Amino acid sequence: MKWSPAWIAVFCVVLISDIAVAATLTTDPITGLPLDPATNSRLNLGNEPTKIPVSAICNSKTEADFYSVYSPIDETIAWYTSHLKEFKHAHAYSGGRSRDTFYNSGGTIIVTVTGELGQEGMKVDTHAVVYYTLQPGISEKAILAMLHEKIVCS
Repeated sequence: MKWSPAWIAVFCVVLISDIAVAATLTTDPITGLPLDPATNSRLNLGNEPTKIPVSAICNSKTEADFYSVYSPIDETIAWYTSHLKEFKHAHAYSGGRSRDTFYNSGGTIIVTVTGELGQEGMKVDTHAVVYYTLQPGISEKAILAMLHEKIVCS
């Protein structure tokens, strides 16, 4: 099939209109917390989260939103540090990845930033950020264990 200029124009209009309606969130829907603008790709295709199925951690109902992030890990951590000032911040390295968690004192809201694979301290891109809500909240000990890919319910 030969593409005429008219078909090319129609294709471009459809493509542009699809891009124009892509949602760009500024806050996470389940937590209401601010969302790093780097969760929107450089192509401005939107940043709707991938919903992680409802589950339980330490007998707490857990809802989570997963976002890809398009920036280096140090920039992402700096952004969350400046925007979640009232949250506690913990850092760990496990499974070949940098992990930073921001959490409220009640253990009901957690934001975890995970880096791409790399040696500790290595400049890598951000793999993802996940926003969690937990009802009832979990202990600080349980939150810190999650940084090391463990579950400790106490």
